[in-house]
Amino acid sequence: MIITDTVEVLYAPHKVFKKIIQNPKYLGAVIVLLLFVLAQTAFYYSYYSKSYSEQTFPFGNQFGTLTQNATSWNTSSGAIISYNYGDLINNTFYGNSSLQFAISNSSEIFMELGDFQNSVNCDPTGFKNMSMRIKIVEPQIAPEKATLSLYSLSASDYFQYDLTKDLSNSVVSVWNNLTVPVGSGNWLSNGNPNWQNITGLRLDLAFSTNSSISLRIQGVFFRGIYETPIVVDSTGFFITILQSVSIQFLFEWIILAALLYIMIKVLKGTVTWKPLFAAVGFALITTVIQTLIAIAATTTLPSLYYPIEFLANVPVEAQLINNAVSATAATFSLIFGAAQIATYLWIVALGAIITHNITAPTAEGLSAAPQFGWGKSFLVSGGSLFLTIIILSFLIGI
Repeated sequence: MIITDTVEVLYAPHKVFKKIIQNPKYLGAVIVLLLFVLAQTAFYYSYYSKSYSEQTFPFGNQFGTLTQNATSWNTSSGAIISYNYGDLINNTFYGNSSLQFAISNSSEIFMELGDFQNSVNCDPTGFKNMSMRIKIVEPQIAPEKATLSLYSLSASDYFQYDLTKDLSNSVVSVWNNLTVPVGSGNWLSNGNPNWQNITGLRLDLAFSTNSSISLRIQGVFFRGIYETPIVVDSTGFFITILQSVSIQFLFEWIILAALLYIMIKVLKGTVTWKPLFAAVGFALITTVIQTLIAIAATTTLPSLYYPIEFLANVPVEAQLINNAVSATAATFSLIFGAAQIATYLWIVALGAIITHNITAPTAEGLSAAPQFGWGKSFLVSGGSLFLTIIILSFLIGI
């Protein structure tokens, strides 16, 4: 009987809501909740199995930590290492300062981080690139020669890469994103380095004449591995999803029912909480249908790749990445958006039917207030859903 009532909401709502209001039971709404949780979990699995986020070393939102401790770095004799809090990428993932290296009357400078504290795997199964943000402040020319060395367990075993061309193409006095391939390519080796065990780095710059040299770096990290959140942490993924969608449904159910109750009362209608709450729970079967459509829409999605600049919300770069991803997911977004609008309209219609029925005088004539007309019923339902959307958006944002 409960299952039948749930299905009847989809094709005979006026009839079934009369029955629910006369004999309210929460079991049907609980079944809708379980169906919603199952459908939403399936949707998120389908969506995120195609969403690949870039993995880094250091990991995740800590990927900028290698340039946050000046004492871990070495530099040329006479050079000064300091924190610059006024000139940085301006992103919390990169840290709240850049690392500044400055020396007077010299043509050369080196910056060395001898120990990452962990070994980094850069063989074909590991990270593919190494990135850093670099800004040459002085002199106002590109270096004559630049090399990047990656240590493997000791300072005598290293790979070396010629960065001269990369830095000659960079813009002086502007933050440049320097990314070089690792694990293969134009690297020379000294001693017996192993790409599976990269443990430190050194950057050497040489200019044509003696002058004051000042440069800043930030966000030194390894990158290039893309994995879905399901692969990264499947248990955590499903636990988070189950908690999130359950809370989402319960909040929508409670808030929408409460607003309907308040608006009916404000407009001098007669209403009882339990029948109203039970009926609204049944009405949310529409969100299950919406989710099933969303699952079908994920078949239109290609694999989506999110570089760390997007995840870290780097200004300008994140927007460009978002535009590119949005373009590839345009069909999905169109179907999803249409289903969302249709669901809102459907809920308004069902809410109006609930309001119209629940404010009707009882057979025994116990209700002193007149039944709400359809116009007032739609006003109550539409206003309640509108406020529910605003409240839920606010709760999600905090």
